[in-house]
Amino acid sequence: MNQPFSFNPDDTLWSVPSAVSDRLRARQQNTEFNAFVFCGIYSLVAIAILLIFGFAALQRQEPAFAAVIFGFAAATAISYGLIWLSKQYYLAKHLIAGLMGSLCLYLFHSGGTEGTGPVFYMAFPMVAVFLQGFFMGFVYIVLLALLTLFVYVSGFLGFDTAQYGVVFLTRIATVYLITSFLAIFYSYYKYLFERELLLIYEDLEMLTFADQNTGIANRTLMEKLLITEFKRYQRYGFKFSMMLISIDSFDKISSQYGQNAGDAVFRAVADVFQKSLRGPDVPSLWQRDQFLILLPNTGKESARLAAQRLCDHISNHQFFIDGKAEKASASIAVCEIGEKDLPQTIQGLEILLYKASRQAGNQVVVE
Repeated sequence: MNQPFSFNPDDTLWSVPSAVSDRLRARQQNTEFNAFVFCGIYSLVAIAILLIFGFAALQRQEPAFAAVIFGFAAATAISYGLIWLSKQYYLAKHLIAGLMGSLCLYLFHSGGTEGTGPVFYMAFPMVAVFLQGFFMGFVYIVLLALLTLFVYVSGFLGFDTAQYGVVFLTRIATVYLITSFLAIFYSYYKYLFERELLLIYEDLEMLTFADQNTGIANRTLMEKLLITEFKRYQRYGFKFSMMLISIDSFDKISSQYGQNAGDAVFRAVADVFQKSLRGPDVPSLWQRDQFLILLPNTGKESARLAAQRLCDHISNHQFFIDGKAEKASASIAVCEIGEKDLPQTIQGLEILLYKASRQAGNQVVVE
């Protein structure tokens, strides 16, 4: 039996079923925090191992070596706590990789227990690539190898080259190279797989016509609507206007609180759009940091008034980020369709917005 046709005028054209949208958005959020949690688990294991080695060194009557090991454990715990308090979660992976690299250099320089210090080099490539990813993991691996070579060749801080045999160092270097190759090779294919998932996500967004972060129309749908409105204008003379909007403090908020905070601001701005605009007006995410709003059957003066009202609503809105209230402002460029074709009109709108944002910001500029 066929389902009866039902029409809900409150549903937007580009809306995605909430269950699908929520799942897609959940997969994008909190990536930095998840990486922070993984680094925390690794840190707990590393601290436990270091404490065991430290107490073992005390039993062997090696207080200096035990003090250094305990120092690394304390530095890991304190630094990780500071990262947690500051919420700069992205620093955790650099902290772990940097501390482990420093520990490897120390154990190589001092010899560790009975000359087994360099054995820890075998684990470093996997840790670096796991935490840092393909590119930065490769950088850390090469950097540790170069620093170790410098210590060995230059005799840095009284390094004794005689404490290691050539055969032993050759074996360590060979295993380090093989482990690095396997770790980087695996990370590279993981990167390709994640890239493929990103492309699938972009394809899905093009099919649904909705931006998954803000819930408003995406550029694909807006381009179709603009073409339709332009054809209607050419045939019937029904003019329309457009607003191009940038959030003045978006880059500042993203750099201070992280990319997730910037996405949260954009979602809040999209909510302001939905509450402030008229029903026929269509807001969309045009660029990564720009919104474009289509105002059908609207002249330049009416569009200017709507843009000024929208600008005031955004500047008066409180954006709560990590429990803190922040203010934001918007630069808005407004134009009415005229004798130019659609690409030229949009290009002029982008130039107008660039000039507006380069000035004082928080203003409406009309072509």
